[in-house]
Amino acid sequence: MLTKSNNPYYKYLPLHIAILIPIPGRFVFGLTLVIEELLLVLAGTLANSLINQLKLKELKTVILMMILISTTIFFRQILVATYTEIALSLGFLIYLQPISLFIMQLIYKDIDQPLLSRLKTNVLQVLGFSFNALIFFIFRDIAGFGTFTFFSKNHMISEKVLFSSDQVGIFTFFASLPGVLVLSAALLLLNLYFHEKIKMIKRVERQNDLH
Repeated sequence: MLTKSNNPYYKYLPLHIAILIPIPGRFVFGLTLVIEELLLVLAGTLANSLINQLKLKELKTVILMMILISTTIFFRQILVATYTEIALSLGFLIYLQPISLFIMQLIYKDIDQPLLSRLKTNVLQVLGFSFNALIFFIFRDIAGFGTFTFFSKNHMISEKVLFSSDQVGIFTFFASLPGVLVLSAALLLLNLYFHEKIKMIKRVERQNDLH
């Protein structure tokens, strides 16, 4: 079965991929969003713990949203000051992260666990999904445009041309919105397939240990 409600991976991966779809298919943009995502989860997890300590649970949602949006504005101002081109290219897409169900689910879950335990779990969860995101963007950058983009000196974006436009050919499809949808669906199915295989191997190992 590919749907296990007790496994958070199955719930969060589609939500995470949904965040990535509108983002321009350049690796540097994906890396920027991953950094923002990690910052938001850290800020949200700490704020959630503090809110519970202060017994302000009735105002939790409002306070958390204010903190997440404030963190996003702060992050965007850093981008404006350092990499203006990235800030302008992403535009309002930077503000999709604090209102995403993916971020909120991570922040709200396991609230009864110790803070350090939740921080570790949430950071590892974000890093795991970020790996998928970076694979997603590096494939789109290389296959769709024949380039690799990264942060450069003097507040600029570095673009390394790997293939000419003639060599990219049909792979430019992955730079378009339909191509993104196909790629995101393939990424989701591939992840679910490998997770099922890993679970199956672990199940066999447990059975062998019993005999």
